[in-house]
Amino acid sequence: MFRVLVVDDEPALLELTQAWLARSGDMQVETTTSPTQGLDMLAKTRYDAIVSDYEMPEMDGIAFLKEVRRRGMAIPFIVFSGRGREDVVIDALNSGADFYLRKGGDPSAQFAELRNMILQAVARKQAEADVQLAGDMYQSIFEHTGAATIIIESDMTVSLVNSGFTDLTGYRREEVEGKMPWTAFVADRDLERLSGYHRARRAKTGTVPRTYEFRLVDRHGTPRDVYMTVGLIPGTDRSVASMVDVSDRKRFEEELRAAHEQMAAAFEEAKASQESLAAQCCEMENYQATLQGIIDFLPDPTFVLDRAGTVTIWNRAIEEVTGIRKSQIIGSGAGAVSGWVPGFRSPLLAESVLSRKGESIAREIHIPSPNGGEGTYLWAKASALYDAGGRLSGAIESLRDVTELKRMEAQIRHRIDLEQVVSSISARFVALDPDDLDDALNETIQALGSFLGVDRSYIFRFSNDRALMDNTHEWCAEGVEPQMAHLQGIPTTRFPWGMAQIAADRTVCIPVLDDLPPEAAAEREFLRKYGVLSVILVPVATADEVVGFMGFETITKERSWSRDDVTLLTVVGNLLADLLVRIHGHKRLRESEERFRTLVERSHDCYVRATKLPPAIEYVSPSWEHPTGYTREEFMGDPGLVERSVHPGDREIFLTMMQEPGADRVYAFRALRKDQRYVWVEVCTIPVYGDDGRLVAVEYAIHDIDAWKQAEAALIEANRKLSLMNSIVRHDILNQVTVVLGYIALLRDQPLDPVVAEALDKQQAAAEIIQSQIEFTRDYQDLGVRSPRWFLVEPLVTAAARALRPAGIRIVNELDGVSIYADPLLSSVFYNLLENAMRHGKTVTEIRVTAVSEDDGVRIVWEDNGVGIPPEHKDQIFERGFGSHTGLGLFLVKEILSITGITIRETGIPGEGARFEIVAPENGVRFE
Repeated sequence: MFRVLVVDDEPALLELTQAWLARSGDMQVETTTSPTQGLDMLAKTRYDAIVSDYEMPEMDGIAFLKEVRRRGMAIPFIVFSGRGREDVVIDALNSGADFYLRKGGDPSAQFAELRNMILQAVARKQAEADVQLAGDMYQSIFEHTGAATIIIESDMTVSLVNSGFTDLTGYRREEVEGKMPWTAFVADRDLERLSGYHRARRAKTGTVPRTYEFRLVDRHGTPRDVYMTVGLIPGTDRSVASMVDVSDRKRFEEELRAAHEQMAAAFEEAKASQESLAAQCCEMENYQATLQGIIDFLPDPTFVLDRAGTVTIWNRAIEEVTGIRKSQIIGSGAGAVSGWVPGFRSPLLAESVLSRKGESIAREIHIPSPNGGEGTYLWAKASALYDAGGRLSGAIESLRDVTELKRMEAQIRHRIDLEQVVSSISARFVALDPDDLDDALNETIQALGSFLGVDRSYIFRFSNDRALMDNTHEWCAEGVEPQMAHLQGIPTTRFPWGMAQIAADRTVCIPVLDDLPPEAAAEREFLRKYGVLSVILVPVATADEVVGFMGFETITKERSWSRDDVTLLTVVGNLLADLLVRIHGHKRLRESEERFRTLVERSHDCYVRATKLPPAIEYVSPSWEHPTGYTREEFMGDPGLVERSVHPGDREIFLTMMQEPGADRVYAFRALRKDQRYVWVEVCTIPVYGDDGRLVAVEYAIHDIDAWKQAEAALIEANRKLSLMNSIVRHDILNQVTVVLGYIALLRDQPLDPVVAEALDKQQAAAEIIQSQIEFTRDYQDLGVRSPRWFLVEPLVTAAARALRPAGIRIVNELDGVSIYADPLLSSVFYNLLENAMRHGKTVTEIRVTAVSEDDGVRIVWEDNGVGIPPEHKDQIFERGFGSHTGLGLFLVKEILSITGITIRETGIPGEGARFEIVAPENGVRFE
C-alpha cells in the first residue's frame, strides 16, 4: 500500500483526485489545500509520493518542490497542473520533479497516467536505493580482497596500502600512507640487502631480482617470513610491491628437516644397538619394528632404501600419494619407484645420497593426477642412515605436500603480471595524442589478448542512439580468421539479454556457452555461429553512459577467468572509457575554438577579455565601434573610458559586474556613446579560472539592446494588468472544467438511461472544447508580451522530447549549434510540432531535425517518417480551427514564429512523412 500526499488549492479537484487514485485499492491518499500544511504533514508522516498543483496562493508548485528538496527529502514529486507552458515543465523537471502532468483531456486516461507516474516514480526510487546498496557491497569486497600490496615512492615512503597490508602488519592505513618508509617493516638482517635493491632498481645498474624473500616485522614486533614481488611503475620512479606471508611454509620446512634428523638418528641408534648388542637381537628387531611403525604412521610420505638401494620401508602416506601399495614395492630396487610413480626422476634423491655417501639433498617433485587434474607438488628431502659403526647403511626420503603453496605463488605471479600490463596501458593512455588513438587501441587489445591467451580480442562501439554497434578494433591470434568486416552496423536489439548486462555496466563472463540462461538464446546462437567456446565482455563506460565494450574469446578450447582477471579488465575498460571521453573532448574543443573565433570576429556583438594579474585589456573585438562610437584603439589607449561612460543611475550594477563576475550572468545598464547619447547594453560575464582555481581573466560579451529596452518599456505596463486578470480567471475556469469532466467520468461508471448518457456525451464534448480554448488563450496571450531574444535550438527540441516522452520515437538532432532570434514562446513551437507528430503521424518511429545554412538565413527542417499530410490540407493546417483535434496548435506555431519574421511551411510527401521547413532571416541566425 503506497501513501500519497496530494496538494491543490481547489477542494473539489482534491476530492476528485482522491476518488480516482483510491479506486485501485493500493494507494492511501491524503490531501491538503495548503503547501505549508503539506510541509508539516511531510515532517510527521512518511509518504511514498507527492502530487502537487502549480498555481497556488501560498507558494507555487515549483517553490513547494524546492522546499521539499531543501529539507533533504528525496520523495518522488509529480507536478499535476493546468499550467502547461514548456518553460514551467522544464523548470519543474530541472528543480527535481520526477514527472509533470498537465490537467485536462479525458479524465480516465489522465488519472490512469497519473497513477502510472506515481508507480513508476516509487519503483525508480527503490531501484536507485538497491543500486546504491549493491555498489557499496562491491566496493567493500574489492577493497578487502587480494594480496598485501603497497606503492613505494623513490624516497622509500609508502604512499598507498590496501587492506591486505594492514591485516598483515597490524598498522592502520592513516599511520602508514605518506608517513612511514617501507624500511620500517624490514628486519635488520635484510635491511641493507633490500635497500640496495631499491637503489639499484632506480639506477638501472646490474640485475635486480623481481621476487625474493625477506623477514617482515609487524606492529607488535613479530617477525614474519614474506615472499615479495616488486616492479617499477612504467614512466615513474615509483614501485609496486605485493607480499605473501610464507611463514607457514618456512615452518613446514623446519619441521620436515627436524623429522629427517630425528628419523636418521633413530635409525643410526637402532643399527648401532643391533651390532653392539648381538645378545639382544630379538629386542632390537622389536624396536626396529616399532620404528617402522612410527614411520608408517608419519603424516609425511616417507620411504627408506638400504645400502643396496632396495626399498625397505614404504609408509601409508606415500601409498596415498602415489597409489602404490607397500606389498608391491617393498624389496624392489630404487628403479622400480621411478618407473612406477610418474614424477619420481631417476636417480631418486635417496639414491643420490647413497652415491654421495651422506650428503642431504632436497628438491621439488610433481606427481601428475591420474584423472588429468593439476596433480600434486611435493618438496622432497633425503638423508643418509648410518649403523653403530658409523658406516652408511641406507637412506631415508620424506616428502611434504606444497601444492597449495605453488598454486598461491602462481596466482600472485599472474596478478602481478596482469597489473603490469594494465599499468603499461594506463601509462600509454596518459598523454596520448588524438591522432594515435587507433594505434593505441590496437596495441591494447593485442597486449591483453596475448597475455590472456585468447584467440580473438576486440572493441565494439555504440552509435549515439545506441541502436547500432560496430566492431572498430580487432586482434586475432596466429591462424585465427578476422571477423571485423562482418560485424558492422549490428542492431543492439538482436541481443536483449547481453545488451541489458552491458547497459547496466556489468561484466559478462561466459566460460561455457551452455551456462547462458534461456533468455540469452540469441546470444548463444550468434556466438556458436562464429565458433566461440568461451568469452568475456567488459563494458566501456563513463559516469553517464556505456559507449561500448571489449571482448576476449576463445575458439580452440574453453577457458575460465579468475576474479583478478575480471577486476583488472574492468579497470582497463574504465581507462578506455576515460580516454575516449578525453579524446572526444579534445576534438570538440578544437572545433568549438574555431567556431568561437569565427563568431567573435564576425559578430555584431562586442567581446572584451580583461586579465586580472596583471590588470590589462587583452582583447577587444572589431565590432566595438558599433555600440560605443569609439574605435578599438581609443578604448585600448584609455582603459577607464568605459567606467566614465556608465550612467550614474547604473553605476552600482556596473561595479557589481566588475567586482563579482559570475558565470554566464547578464548585466544591463546605460552607457554614453561618443556622440553623447545614452544607449542600453547587455553584458554577459564569463570568468576564466587557472589550474589553481584562482580567477585569471574575465570575458565580456556586449550586446546593444537599446531598441529592445524601448519596446520593452512600452509593452510591460500595457500587458501587466491584462495578463494578471486573465491568468487568475483562466486558472479558476480550468480547475472547474477539470472537476466537471472528472465527475462526468465517474457518472459513466454507473448504469445510465440512454438519454442521460447522450446528454453526458454532449456535456463532455462542450467542456473539452472550453478547456482547449482556454488553454489556447494562455499561450496566445503571451505572444509578444516578452521581448524576443536569442535561443539555442537544440536544447528546445530536447526539452520538448523530455516533457512529452514520445514512446517508440527516436529524435535525431543535427542542428550544429544554431541559434535563432525569436519570441520566448519558441519552445512551444517544437513542443506543438512533436505533439502533432505523436497525435497525427500514426506510424512515426523517427523524427530528424536539421539546420541548413542559406545565403539569406537558415532553414530548420523538422521531418518524420509517418503517414504525412494530404496535398489538399497543406495550405489549411496553419489556419485556426482546422484539424481533428483543437485546430490551434499549428496556428499558434505560425503566430509565434511570425513575430520575428520567421516563416514555416509543410513540404512533405504524403505517405512518406510530414516535413516542416522553418526559415529564419539572416539577421536572426547565429552559429555557436
